Amino acid sequence: MKKLLFVLGMSMSFLLVSCGGGGGGGTGGTGGTVIPQPPVDKVQSFVDLLNSRYLYDSTYYVVKRPEQTATEGFVVVYSADTGYIAYDMQNYLTGDTWNTYSSYAEYQPVYIHGTSYDSFGQETFYFGDAYENNYYGTYAGEFVFDETSEAGKDLEKAYGLIDAHKTTKIGEALAAEFGLSEERGMRIAKLVSDWQKLSKSRSMTNADANIFSRELLGVDMNKAESAIVKHLQGDDSEVADLVKKAAQVNGTGPEQMNELLNTIFSQSNS
Repeated sequence: MKKLLFVLGMSMSFLLVSCGGGGGGGTGGTGGTVIPQPPVDKVQSFVDLLNSRYLYDSTYYVVKRPEQTATEGFVVVYSADTGYIAYDMQNYLTGDTWNTYSSYAEYQPVYIHGTSYDSFGQETFYFGDAYENNYYGTYAGEFVFDETSEAGKDLEKAYGLIDAHKTTKIGEALAAEFGLSEERGMRIAKLVSDWQKLSKSRSMTNADANIFSRELLGVDMNKAESAIVKHLQGDDSEVADLVKKAAQVNGTGPEQMNELLNTIFSQSNS
């Protein structure tokens, strides 16, 4: 039963097309005397490299340095032409050419598609879809760029805002995929999120499972589990009624609800 609910949470998450900076230096010589040189700022060096590639476009400005974001190794920059972009600087070395940087960067540039402002902490969160810098451009998930505690953030509050954003995205995906209302999609997404968080903090009880099942399917866990077990054994006598009931509870059609449940069943068999 608990495994089934864990699978449910994973399959909900599956719907969401899925959640530092240093410096180099140098010395110069004049008449045999070594003259110390100030260290070159790695971030500024990278931004200068960016600007050198777009001499006739607007200038890039640093929004967040790598040490100011919980997503390590990225600098967030802005220009009027491109908007906000996050660049992976983990493998960048001061003085690298653009070709060298592009060859060794782990991720492609992350174009920011959304922001969220926390008025209490006076902090802006930046969200963008990340792709690996390989031949296939493998999708790596949605990256979130936010200040760390060193920059004055309450991390617990920050992660709470991030979780809320991810729950919203999952809710929107559920609504679009299975014909749910936005409100219902959000409710299911929050239900799954709450279950996942609770299951990490303590063992789940039958009472927990019943609350979850009644909220999602409209029946207690024993009935849901019985229908699911029989379905996996090839007997759909109970699952048809389960689908109808769940469809009514969730405000969608039996076919769409069946698609949702089939997704859950297929995940539980994998």
